[in-house]
Amino acid sequence: MPQFHFHIVDGTALANTDGIEFPNTAAAKSEAVRFAGALLRDYTSSDLLRGEPWQLIVNDSPTPNTGRTYFKLTLTATE
Repeated sequence: MPQFHFHIVDGTALANTDGIEFPNTAAAKSEAVRFAGALLRDYTSSDLLRGEPWQLIVNDSPTPNTGRTYFKLTLTATE
């Protein structure tokens, strides 16, 4: 099964070095949307409304800027 790494980049990078196995990219995308929703629920409004883009990068590498990127979720909130 392919290994997918979910990295959070919001001014700093939080790398997912272990990765998670999913049967295909569609399953990883579905989990990424659920994961992003859970993270957004835990953010305080001041964290989210800084105007800085927030990304969840899903790739095949233990670091966010290397390897093959399958997809990115990018969110920005401004007042």
